[in-house]
Amino acid sequence: MKEEISQYYRDKGFDVVYININKEPRRVATLRNSKTKEMRSMSYAKYLFTSFHCCDINQGDEIDHINNDKMDDRIENLQVISKGNNIRKSHVNKKMIERECPICHKTFQFPLSNLKSHPNPCCSRKCGGIKSHLKKDKIV
Repeated sequence: MKEEISQYYRDKGFDVVYININKEPRRVATLRNSKTKEMRSMSYAKYLFTSFHCCDINQGDEIDHINNDKMDDRIENLQVISKGNNIRKSHVNKKMIERECPICHKTFQFPLSNLKSHPNPCCSRKCGGIKSHLKKDKIV
């Protein structure tokens, strides 16, 4: 969807911005300079934040959604945060479930979001390695 471009990016030579939703789902802004045919993509949150504050963000920093809703792109919901802090913030919010290891029968915590791709997880790489069934047979 084509939108009117902000003055900040117009001053940088871009004249068109397209807003799309990717599969995560998150909004993505694609900027285009019609004269040079240059195109640049960034998150819509970053586009809004930099347009509103008329500044670029430092390399290594990211725009974070305070309420963790990636589709809530209100300016008051956006903040600049380091990449490391953003990763730590996302891990704090992970929902964990208790599972029993099918190899050693120990209970362990496993991320709920990974259950779809790993329906029968093991407690560790030692238990769940490629040849773990051979190790189990030797012990018994």
